[in-house]
Amino acid sequence: MRSRLRRLAPALAAVLVLSPLVRVAESDTYPLSTYPMFTADRGSIHDFATVVGVDGAGAVVRLSPEVIAGTDEVVLASVTVERAVARDRAEGLCEAVAARAGRPLTEIIVRSETVDLVAHIVDDEPALAIVEHARCDVTP
Repeated sequence: MRSRLRRLAPALAAVLVLSPLVRVAESDTYPLSTYPMFTADRGSIHDFATVVGVDGAGAVVRLSPEVIAGTDEVVLASVTVERAVARDRAEGLCEAVAARAGRPLTEIIVRSETVDLVAHIVDDEPALAIVEHARCDVTP
């Protein structure tokens, strides 16, 4: 019985290691990741929530993750804004960002933007739509 198990164990291990090669391509788990999130066309039109500043001349200024969420992590700042908007806490986020931002900004705006990412990044095209969730003044 033991000799049979010793011969069968390597074959079983080989089957387990090679099994990801025959599974459905949509699955993306250990031990083989096929990265399907990078192979599917997700389109170029996307919505995202962000926080921007307005300077004394009325120009919109993109804020850093540190000003937005007190971190240097872009994804964490993005999630912070998305959650604040989803939980109807945009006013509180606006006030927190205004306290961190300081001058020369005069206002902070929490908003959602719909953009064509390719046109926005390559040609600097403006947002297709903007929905404002909160606006607050920057206090000195």
